[in-house]
Amino acid sequence: MKEKSMIRRILPVAIPISLQNLINVGVSVTDTLMIGGISEVQLSGVAQANQPYLIFTTLVFGLATGSTVLTAQYWGREEKGPIRAILGLIIRMGMLCALVTTALLQLFPEQVLSIFANDPGVIEYGVQYLRIVCLSYVFSAFTGIYLIGLRSTANVRVSMCIYGLAFLLNVFLNWVFIFGNLGAPRLECRGAAVATLISRVFEFLLTVGYMYFIETGLRMRFSDLFRKTSMYWKTLVRYSVPVLFSELNWGLGIAIQAAIIGHLGVSALAASSLINVLQELGGVAVMGLGSAAGVVVGNLIGEGQDGEAIVCARKLTRLSYLFAAGAAAAMLLIRPLTPGFINGTAETDAMVLGMMFVLAYLLFFQSINIVTLAGILRGAGDTVFCMSVDFTVLFLFKIFGGLFFTLVVPLHPVWVYFVLSSDEFGKTLVLIPRILRGKWIHHTTV
Repeated sequence: MKEKSMIRRILPVAIPISLQNLINVGVSVTDTLMIGGISEVQLSGVAQANQPYLIFTTLVFGLATGSTVLTAQYWGREEKGPIRAILGLIIRMGMLCALVTTALLQLFPEQVLSIFANDPGVIEYGVQYLRIVCLSYVFSAFTGIYLIGLRSTANVRVSMCIYGLAFLLNVFLNWVFIFGNLGAPRLECRGAAVATLISRVFEFLLTVGYMYFIETGLRMRFSDLFRKTSMYWKTLVRYSVPVLFSELNWGLGIAIQAAIIGHLGVSALAASSLINVLQELGGVAVMGLGSAAGVVVGNLIGEGQDGEAIVCARKLTRLSYLFAAGAAAAMLLIRPLTPGFINGTAETDAMVLGMMFVLAYLLFFQSINIVTLAGILRGAGDTVFCMSVDFTVLFLFKIFGGLFFTLVVPLHPVWVYFVLSSDEFGKTLVLIPRILRGKWIHHTTV
Protein backbone atom coordinates (compact mmCIF):
# COMPACT_ATOMS: atom_id res chain seq x y z
CA MET A 1 0.00 0.00 0.00
CA LYS A 2 1.39 3.37 -1.01
CA GLU A 3 1.71 6.00 1.69
CA LYS A 4 -0.75 8.39 0.04
CA SER A 5 -3.38 5.68 -0.32
CA MET A 6 -2.97 4.66 3.32
CA ILE A 7 -3.17 8.26 4.53
CA ARG A 8 -6.35 8.84 2.52
CA ARG A 9 -7.99 5.89 4.30
CA ILE A 10 -6.59 6.57 7.77
CA LEU A 11 -6.98 10.33 8.24
CA PRO A 12 -10.76 10.63 7.66
CA VAL A 13 -11.24 8.10 10.46
CA ALA A 14 -8.36 9.01 12.79
CA ILE A 15 -8.84 12.78 12.99
CA PRO A 16 -12.53 12.80 14.05
CA ILE A 17 -11.91 10.01 16.57
CA SER A 18 -8.93 11.93 18.01
CA LEU A 19 -11.06 15.05 18.33
CA GLN A 20 -13.82 13.02 19.96
CA ASN A 21 -11.32 11.59 22.46
CA LEU A 22 -10.06 15.09 23.14
CA ILE A 23 -13.62 16.17 23.88
CA ASN A 24 -14.18 13.22 26.22
CA VAL A 25 -10.92 13.96 28.04
CA GLY A 26 -12.00 17.59 28.23
CA VAL A 27 -14.88 16.53 30.47
CA SER A 28 -12.42 14.87 32.88
CA VAL A 29 -10.09 17.86 32.75
CA THR A 30 -12.81 20.37 33.61
CA ASP A 31 -14.16 18.18 36.42
CA THR A 32 -10.65 17.76 37.83
CA LEU A 33 -9.80 21.46 37.67
CA MET A 34 -13.13 22.64 39.07
CA ILE A 35 -13.45 20.06 41.87
CA GLY A 36 -9.69 20.06 42.51
CA GLY A 37 -9.86 23.81 43.08
CA ILE A 38 -12.30 23.21 45.98
CA SER A 39 -10.42 20.47 47.85
CA GLU A 40 -8.28 17.42 47.18
CA VAL A 41 -10.63 15.30 49.32
CA GLN A 42 -13.61 16.05 47.05
CA LEU A 43 -11.41 15.47 44.00
CA SER A 44 -10.38 12.08 45.39
CA GLY A 45 -14.01 11.21 46.17
CA VAL A 46 -15.16 12.00 42.63
CA ALA A 47 -12.18 10.14 41.13
CA GLN A 48 -12.92 6.98 43.11
CA ALA A 49 -16.67 7.24 42.49
CA ASN A 50 -15.87 7.12 38.78
CA GLN A 51 -14.12 3.75 39.12
CA PRO A 52 -17.43 1.78 38.86
CA TYR A 53 -18.24 3.79 35.72
CA LEU A 54 -14.81 2.96 34.31
CA ILE A 55 -15.45 -0.75 34.86
CA PHE A 56 -18.91 -0.43 33.33
CA THR A 57 -17.61 1.46 30.29
CA THR A 58 -14.93 -1.16 29.71
CA LEU A 59 -17.76 -3.70 29.54
CA VAL A 60 -19.71 -1.53 27.10
CA PHE A 61 -16.60 -0.68 25.09
CA GLY A 62 -15.62 -4.35 25.03
CA LEU A 63 -19.05 -5.37 23.72
CA ALA A 64 -19.01 -2.62 21.10
CA THR A 65 -15.44 -2.99 19.87
CA GLY A 66 -15.75 -6.75 19.93
CA SER A 67 -18.66 -6.51 17.53
CA THR A 68 -16.67 -4.25 15.18
CA VAL A 69 -14.30 -7.16 14.53
CA LEU A 70 -17.23 -8.60 12.55
CA THR A 71 -19.06 -5.48 11.39
CA ALA A 72 -15.98 -3.84 9.83
CA GLN A 73 -15.50 -6.86 7.58
CA TYR A 74 -19.22 -7.00 6.76
CA TRP A 75 -19.03 -3.36 5.73
CA GLY A 76 -16.10 -4.21 3.46
CA ARG A 77 -18.40 -6.86 1.88
CA GLU A 78 -21.22 -4.27 1.61
CA GLU A 79 -23.60 -6.35 3.78
CA LYS A 80 -25.67 -4.09 6.07
CA GLY A 81 -28.26 -6.50 7.45
CA PRO A 82 -25.79 -8.44 9.62
CA ILE A 83 -24.37 -5.16 10.95
CA ARG A 84 -27.81 -3.97 12.11
CA ALA A 85 -28.57 -7.33 13.73
CA ILE A 86 -25.24 -7.56 15.57
CA LEU A 87 -25.31 -3.92 16.68
CA GLY A 88 -28.89 -4.31 17.94
CA LEU A 89 -27.89 -7.33 20.02
CA ILE A 90 -24.92 -5.50 21.56
CA ILE A 91 -27.02 -2.43 22.42
CA ARG A 92 -29.60 -4.65 24.12
CA MET A 93 -26.92 -6.37 26.19
CA GLY A 94 -25.24 -3.09 27.11
CA MET A 95 -28.43 -1.42 28.32
CA LEU A 96 -29.31 -4.48 30.43
CA CYS A 97 -25.87 -4.34 32.07
CA ALA A 98 -26.40 -0.63 32.71
CA LEU A 99 -29.67 -1.21 34.54
CA VAL A 100 -28.17 -3.95 36.73
CA THR A 101 -25.11 -1.82 37.56
CA THR A 102 -27.25 1.21 38.44
CA ALA A 103 -29.39 -0.86 40.79
CA LEU A 104 -26.34 -2.24 42.61
CA LEU A 105 -24.77 1.20 43.03
CA GLN A 106 -28.00 2.69 44.34
CA LEU A 107 -28.33 -0.08 46.92
CA PHE A 108 -24.69 -0.46 48.03
CA PRO A 109 -22.70 2.73 47.26
CA GLU A 110 -20.67 2.78 50.50
CA GLN A 111 -19.66 -0.85 50.16
CA VAL A 112 -18.54 -0.33 46.56
CA LEU A 113 -16.49 2.78 47.35
CA SER A 114 -14.82 1.16 50.35
CA ILE A 115 -13.06 -1.09 47.83
CA PHE A 116 -11.32 1.91 46.29
CA ALA A 117 -10.66 4.09 49.35
CA ASN A 118 -10.41 3.87 53.14
CA ASP A 119 -10.64 7.57 54.01
CA PRO A 120 -14.12 8.44 55.43
CA GLY A 121 -14.17 11.87 53.80
CA VAL A 122 -13.31 10.45 50.39
CA ILE A 123 -16.04 7.82 50.71
CA GLU A 124 -18.63 10.38 51.87
CA TYR A 125 -18.08 12.69 48.90
CA GLY A 126 -17.85 9.73 46.54
CA VAL A 127 -21.27 8.43 47.63
CA GLN A 128 -22.84 11.86 47.06
CA TYR A 129 -21.49 11.89 43.50
CA LEU A 130 -22.16 8.22 42.73
CA ARG A 131 -25.86 8.14 43.67
CA ILE A 132 -26.59 10.79 41.03
CA VAL A 133 -24.17 9.95 38.24
CA CYS A 134 -25.06 6.23 38.07
CA LEU A 135 -28.50 7.20 36.74
CA SER A 136 -26.76 8.18 33.49
CA TYR A 137 -25.30 4.74 32.75
CA VAL A 138 -28.20 3.45 30.64
CA PHE A 139 -28.13 6.52 28.38
CA SER A 140 -24.35 6.30 28.08
CA ALA A 141 -24.58 2.62 27.08
CA PHE A 142 -26.93 3.23 24.14
CA THR A 143 -25.01 6.25 22.88
CA GLY A 144 -21.57 4.69 23.21
CA ILE A 145 -22.39 1.37 21.55
CA TYR A 146 -24.29 2.90 18.65
CA LEU A 147 -21.60 5.48 17.87
CA ILE A 148 -18.79 2.91 18.15
CA GLY A 149 -20.80 0.70 15.81
CA LEU A 150 -20.86 3.48 13.23
CA ARG A 151 -17.06 3.54 13.29
CA SER A 152 -16.93 0.20 11.50
CA THR A 153 -18.73 1.90 8.59
CA ALA A 154 -16.12 4.74 8.66
CA ASN A 155 -18.82 7.11 9.97
CA VAL A 156 -16.94 8.91 12.75
CA ARG A 157 -17.79 12.58 12.41
CA VAL A 158 -21.21 12.34 14.00
CA SER A 159 -19.79 11.06 17.30
CA MET A 160 -17.38 13.98 17.35
CA CYS A 161 -20.25 16.43 16.89
CA ILE A 162 -22.53 14.80 19.48
CA TYR A 163 -19.85 14.51 22.14
CA GLY A 164 -18.65 18.03 21.34
CA LEU A 165 -22.05 19.57 21.97
CA ALA A 166 -22.47 17.50 25.14
CA PHE A 167 -19.03 18.63 26.34
CA LEU A 168 -19.96 22.31 25.97
CA LEU A 169 -23.17 21.69 27.88
CA ASN A 170 -21.30 19.78 30.58
CA VAL A 171 -18.76 22.57 31.13
CA PHE A 172 -21.52 25.18 31.39
CA LEU A 173 -23.58 23.06 33.81
CA ASN A 174 -20.47 22.33 35.89
CA TRP A 175 -19.94 26.07 36.28
CA VAL A 176 -23.59 26.52 37.24
CA PHE A 177 -24.05 23.66 39.72
CA ILE A 178 -20.59 23.18 41.22
CA PHE A 179 -20.19 26.84 42.20
CA GLY A 180 -23.86 27.87 42.43
CA ASN A 181 -23.94 30.42 39.61
CA LEU A 182 -27.02 31.94 37.92
CA GLY A 183 -29.07 31.47 41.08
CA ALA A 184 -28.50 27.70 41.28
CA PRO A 185 -27.55 26.09 44.62
CA ARG A 186 -23.84 25.46 45.26
CA LEU A 187 -23.64 21.66 45.05
CA GLU A 188 -19.86 21.17 44.62
CA CYS A 189 -19.18 17.47 43.85
CA ARG A 190 -22.93 16.74 43.56
CA GLY A 191 -23.13 19.55 41.01
CA ALA A 192 -20.58 17.75 38.82
CA ALA A 193 -22.77 14.64 38.97
CA VAL A 194 -25.92 16.58 38.02
CA ALA A 195 -24.10 18.19 35.08
CA THR A 196 -22.87 14.79 33.88
CA LEU A 197 -26.35 13.24 34.11
CA ILE A 198 -28.00 16.02 32.11
CA SER A 199 -25.23 15.95 29.50
CA ARG A 200 -25.58 12.19 28.92
CA VAL A 201 -29.34 12.46 28.51
CA PHE A 202 -28.64 15.21 25.97
CA GLU A 203 -26.17 12.91 24.13
CA PHE A 204 -28.78 10.15 24.02
CA LEU A 205 -31.45 12.45 22.53
CA LEU A 206 -29.04 13.74 19.88
CA THR A 207 -28.03 10.18 18.98
CA VAL A 208 -31.61 8.97 18.58
CA GLY A 209 -32.46 12.02 16.48
CA TYR A 210 -29.48 11.40 14.21
CA MET A 211 -30.29 7.66 13.92
CA TYR A 212 -33.88 8.28 12.79
CA PHE A 213 -33.73 11.50 10.80
CA ILE A 214 -30.22 11.98 9.38
CA GLU A 215 -28.20 8.75 9.03
CA THR A 216 -28.80 7.01 5.68
CA GLY A 217 -25.98 4.45 5.33
CA LEU A 218 -26.85 1.87 7.97
CA ARG A 219 -30.43 2.97 8.76
CA MET A 220 -30.54 1.48 12.26
CA ARG A 221 -33.91 1.45 14.12
CA PHE A 222 -35.07 0.45 17.61
CA SER A 223 -36.71 -2.63 16.06
CA ASP A 224 -33.19 -3.87 15.18
CA LEU A 225 -32.56 -4.37 18.89
CA PHE A 226 -34.77 -7.46 18.69
CA ARG A 227 -33.69 -9.05 15.41
CA LYS A 228 -32.79 -12.73 15.18
CA THR A 229 -29.05 -13.16 15.78
CA SER A 230 -28.56 -16.89 16.37
CA MET A 231 -26.61 -17.32 13.12
CA TYR A 232 -23.91 -14.90 14.37
CA TRP A 233 -23.36 -16.34 17.83
CA LYS A 234 -20.60 -18.76 16.81
CA THR A 235 -18.42 -16.07 15.24
CA LEU A 236 -19.27 -13.57 17.99
CA VAL A 237 -18.07 -16.03 20.62
CA ARG A 238 -14.95 -16.89 18.63
CA TYR A 239 -13.79 -13.38 17.70
CA SER A 240 -15.71 -10.83 19.76
CA VAL A 241 -15.89 -12.40 23.23
CA PRO A 242 -12.07 -12.36 23.57
CA VAL A 243 -12.18 -8.59 22.97
CA LEU A 244 -14.80 -8.26 25.70
CA PHE A 245 -12.60 -10.22 28.10
CA SER A 246 -9.60 -8.10 27.13
CA GLU A 247 -11.50 -4.91 27.90
CA LEU A 248 -12.83 -6.30 31.18
CA ASN A 249 -9.28 -7.35 31.97
CA TRP A 250 -8.10 -3.79 31.29
CA GLY A 251 -10.89 -2.36 33.44
CA LEU A 252 -10.05 -4.82 36.20
CA GLY A 253 -6.43 -3.72 36.02
CA ILE A 254 -7.40 -0.06 36.36
CA ALA A 255 -9.71 -0.92 39.26
CA ILE A 256 -6.96 -2.88 41.03
CA GLN A 257 -4.55 0.00 40.50
CA ALA A 258 -7.10 2.49 41.84
CA ALA A 259 -7.75 0.29 44.88
CA ILE A 260 -4.03 -0.06 45.62
CA ILE A 261 -3.31 3.67 45.28
CA GLY A 262 -6.53 4.52 47.12
CA HIS A 263 -5.14 2.83 50.22
CA LEU A 264 -1.82 4.71 50.08
CA GLY A 265 -3.28 7.94 51.48
CA VAL A 266 -5.15 11.03 50.30
CA SER A 267 -2.03 12.67 48.81
CA ALA A 268 -1.25 9.65 46.63
CA LEU A 269 -4.88 9.42 45.58
CA ALA A 270 -5.17 13.12 44.69
CA ALA A 271 -1.90 13.01 42.72
CA SER A 272 -3.02 9.87 40.88
CA SER A 273 -6.37 11.49 40.02
CA LEU A 274 -4.56 14.30 38.20
CA ILE A 275 -2.08 11.94 36.54
CA ASN A 276 -4.91 9.77 35.20
CA VAL A 277 -6.47 12.78 33.49
CA LEU A 278 -3.12 13.75 31.96
CA GLN A 279 -2.68 10.15 30.80
CA GLU A 280 -6.01 10.36 28.94
CA LEU A 281 -4.97 13.70 27.45
CA GLY A 282 -1.60 12.35 26.33
CA GLY A 283 -3.21 9.42 24.54
CA VAL A 284 -5.79 11.42 22.57
CA ALA A 285 -4.01 11.46 19.21
CA VAL A 286 -2.84 7.86 19.24
CA MET A 287 -6.31 6.62 20.24
CA GLY A 288 -7.59 8.02 16.96
CA LEU A 289 -4.79 6.32 15.04
CA GLY A 290 -5.45 3.01 16.82
CA SER A 291 -9.19 3.09 16.15
CA ALA A 292 -8.60 4.00 12.51
CA ALA A 293 -6.05 1.19 12.18
CA GLY A 294 -8.62 -1.35 13.35
CA VAL A 295 -11.31 -0.08 10.99
CA VAL A 296 -9.06 0.17 7.92
CA VAL A 297 -7.33 -3.18 8.46
CA GLY A 298 -10.71 -4.84 9.05
CA ASN A 299 -12.18 -3.27 5.90
CA LEU A 300 -9.17 -4.37 3.82
CA ILE A 301 -9.49 -7.96 5.03
CA GLY A 302 -13.23 -7.88 4.31
CA GLU A 303 -12.41 -6.72 0.78
CA GLY A 304 -10.04 -9.67 0.35
CA GLN A 305 -6.86 -7.55 0.34
CA ASP A 306 -4.86 -9.44 2.97
CA GLY A 307 -1.48 -8.43 1.56
CA GLU A 308 -2.43 -4.76 1.62
CA ALA A 309 -3.58 -5.15 5.22
CA ILE A 310 -0.17 -6.53 6.27
CA VAL A 311 1.75 -3.73 4.56
CA CYS A 312 -0.58 -1.13 6.05
CA ALA A 313 -0.17 -2.64 9.52
CA ARG A 314 3.62 -2.46 9.42
CA LYS A 315 3.59 1.16 8.33
CA LEU A 316 1.09 2.05 11.03
CA THR A 317 3.32 0.38 13.63
CA ARG A 318 6.27 2.52 12.56
CA LEU A 319 4.05 5.58 12.72
CA SER A 320 3.06 4.69 16.28
CA TYR A 321 6.69 5.16 17.38
CA LEU A 322 6.47 8.84 16.44
CA PHE A 323 3.21 9.27 18.34
CA ALA A 324 4.76 7.51 21.34
CA ALA A 325 7.79 9.79 21.41
CA GLY A 326 5.60 12.88 21.04
CA ALA A 327 3.29 11.88 23.90
CA ALA A 328 6.20 11.16 26.27
CA ALA A 329 7.96 14.42 25.39
CA ALA A 330 4.77 16.44 25.93
CA MET A 331 4.40 15.09 29.48
CA LEU A 332 8.00 15.97 30.33
CA LEU A 333 7.53 19.51 28.99
CA ILE A 334 4.45 20.26 31.10
CA ARG A 335 5.79 18.48 34.20
CA PRO A 336 6.94 21.66 36.03
CA LEU A 337 3.43 23.16 35.70
CA THR A 338 1.38 20.23 36.95
CA PRO A 339 1.39 20.86 40.74
CA GLY A 340 -0.51 24.10 40.16
CA PHE A 341 -3.47 22.28 38.58
CA ILE A 342 -4.99 21.24 41.93
CA ASN A 343 -5.23 22.72 45.42
CA GLY A 344 -3.03 20.13 47.14
CA THR A 345 -0.47 19.84 49.92
CA ALA A 346 3.31 19.93 49.47
CA GLU A 347 3.36 16.14 49.72
CA THR A 348 0.78 15.88 46.92
CA ASP A 349 2.78 18.27 44.72
CA ALA A 350 5.95 16.18 45.18
CA MET A 351 4.08 13.01 44.22
CA VAL A 352 2.66 14.67 41.10
CA LEU A 353 6.16 15.66 39.94
CA GLY A 354 7.49 12.15 40.51
CA MET A 355 4.56 10.47 38.79
CA MET A 356 5.00 12.66 35.71
CA PHE A 357 8.28 10.89 34.91
CA VAL A 358 6.50 7.55 35.17
CA LEU A 359 3.66 8.86 33.00
CA ALA A 360 6.07 9.71 30.17
CA TYR A 361 7.46 6.15 30.35
CA LEU A 362 3.92 4.72 30.41
CA LEU A 363 2.63 6.75 27.47
CA PHE A 364 5.54 5.78 25.21
CA PHE A 365 4.75 2.07 25.36
CA GLN A 366 0.99 2.50 25.69
CA SER A 367 0.90 4.46 22.41
CA ILE A 368 2.57 1.59 20.54
CA ASN A 369 0.20 -0.95 22.11
CA ILE A 370 -2.93 1.03 21.24
CA VAL A 371 -2.05 0.90 17.54
CA THR A 372 -0.84 -2.71 17.47
CA LEU A 373 -3.07 -4.56 19.93
CA ALA A 374 -6.23 -2.45 20.18
CA GLY A 375 -6.08 -1.43 16.51
CA ILE A 376 -4.35 -3.74 14.03
CA LEU A 377 -4.61 -7.15 15.72
CA ARG A 378 -8.19 -6.73 16.89
CA GLY A 379 -9.27 -5.37 13.52
CA ALA A 380 -7.73 -8.48 11.92
CA GLY A 381 -9.62 -10.82 14.25
CA ASP A 382 -6.53 -11.89 16.24
CA THR A 383 -8.50 -11.42 19.43
CA VAL A 384 -7.58 -14.60 21.32
CA PHE A 385 -3.88 -13.71 21.19
CA CYS A 386 -4.66 -10.17 22.37
CA MET A 387 -6.70 -11.52 25.27
CA SER A 388 -3.88 -13.84 26.36
CA VAL A 389 -1.38 -10.96 26.38
CA ASP A 390 -3.75 -8.75 28.39
CA PHE A 391 -4.36 -11.43 31.03
CA THR A 392 -0.67 -12.26 31.41
CA VAL A 393 0.51 -8.70 31.99
CA LEU A 394 -2.43 -8.01 34.32
CA PHE A 395 -1.34 -10.81 36.61
CA LEU A 396 2.38 -10.04 36.50
CA PHE A 397 2.31 -6.27 36.95
CA LYS A 398 -1.07 -5.14 38.33
CA ILE A 399 -1.90 -8.01 40.68
CA PHE A 400 1.38 -9.66 41.68
CA GLY A 401 3.68 -6.64 41.31
CA GLY A 402 1.25 -4.07 42.73
CA LEU A 403 0.26 -6.10 45.79
CA PHE A 404 3.81 -7.36 46.46
CA PHE A 405 5.33 -3.87 46.51
CA THR A 406 2.44 -2.49 48.56
CA LEU A 407 1.92 -5.19 51.19
CA VAL A 408 5.10 -7.32 51.29
CA VAL A 409 7.90 -4.89 50.37
CA PRO A 410 6.24 -1.46 50.66
CA LEU A 411 7.60 1.13 48.25
CA HIS A 412 7.02 4.86 47.92
CA PRO A 413 3.73 5.54 46.03
CA VAL A 414 5.64 6.84 42.99
CA TRP A 415 7.55 3.56 42.68
CA VAL A 416 4.36 1.57 43.19
CA TYR A 417 2.87 3.56 40.29
CA PHE A 418 5.96 2.69 38.20
CA VAL A 419 5.47 -1.04 38.82
CA LEU A 420 1.75 -0.81 38.00
CA SER A 421 2.53 1.09 34.78
CA SER A 422 5.13 -1.39 33.52
CA ASP A 423 2.46 -3.67 32.05
CA GLU A 424 2.55 -1.58 28.87
CA PHE A 425 6.28 -2.25 28.49
CA GLY A 426 5.60 -5.98 28.87
CA LYS A 427 2.95 -5.89 26.14
CA THR A 428 5.24 -4.13 23.66
CA LEU A 429 7.90 -6.84 23.97
CA VAL A 430 5.35 -9.39 22.71
CA LEU A 431 3.30 -7.36 20.22
CA ILE A 432 6.03 -6.03 17.92
CA PRO A 433 7.30 -9.52 16.92
CA ARG A 434 3.69 -10.59 16.34
CA ILE A 435 3.09 -7.72 13.90
CA LEU A 436 6.35 -8.35 12.02
CA ARG A 437 5.58 -12.05 11.49
CA GLY A 438 2.32 -11.14 9.75
CA LYS A 439 0.40 -14.28 10.75
CA TRP A 440 -2.51 -12.59 12.47
CA ILE A 441 -5.27 -12.30 9.84
CA HIS A 442 -8.59 -14.06 10.51
CA HIS A 443 -11.65 -13.90 8.23
CA THR A 444 -14.61 -13.43 10.58
CA THR A 445 -17.63 -12.96 8.28
CA VAL A 446 -20.22 -15.74 8.01
